[in-house]
Amino acid sequence: MVGTKTSFTSYCCSGWAARLSPVFLVLVAVFHLFAMEANAQPSNIVTEIRQAFASHKELSRVANYLNLGEKEILQSLVKGQTGSGYTFFAPTNWAFVRMLPQDISDPFFVDSKLRHDVLLHHFVRRSLTKDDLLTKSELIMADEKSSTLTHNASNGDVPVQINKANINLEAIRLASGMGVIYVVDQVFVTPQQIDEAIRRHPAVETPWGPIDPQGQINNQDVESQTVVVDLVAEFLREEAAAAAGGHH
Repeated sequence: MVGTKTSFTSYCCSGWAARLSPVFLVLVAVFHLFAMEANAQPSNIVTEIRQAFASHKELSRVANYLNLGEKEILQSLVKGQTGSGYTFFAPTNWAFVRMLPQDISDPFFVDSKLRHDVLLHHFVRRSLTKDDLLTKSELIMADEKSSTLTHNASNGDVPVQINKANINLEAIRLASGMGVIYVVDQVFVTPQQIDEAIRRHPAVETPWGPIDPQGQINNQDVESQTVVVDLVAEFLREEAAAAAGGHH
């Protein structure tokens, strides 16, 4: 009886396995198709660029700005993309510090329009090589506006500039191969854009009251005074913290 029962159990299991195998194979095939489709989806170029900045503390500011405006910037980039790959010209922390007013809040932080428009103007919708930069005289940026490349053959350290900003030709390449990053020492922004952003945010709150566009505190109970945000000191603190952490 034991032998017969064992044989019957073995037969039942084999029968169920035979009946379930086609279903199991179909499920595996469907899962595989979904996995292939997921892998085929385009990566988020803005996220990839921010991830590439993780080991570059001198680019922490632009990384933060990209994080704040990621959704809008990505939508603008994808909408007009016709080629393959991207190039991003990344301004250093010092590039931002030296061109921002020091008596107001950071306009790139508080104003989404300024942040979007300026950062989009640092993108090109194709992956540019070093030879491209050394031979071209003009680039069409992602905002459809042009940028000028200036070549200086006598200066081996800085052979090419974009919009008068020096380009570090040692590219930072994205792991996915979707694009390339070149570090620049200036921000592609006009004083008019900065002024307009400041006017759009006339009352930045402080412990003493709101700051007006001239940097004065509007509070009748407190004598008018100017609050200065020392961005240079803040930059030096960031550099010191990075050095203490072993980053250069």
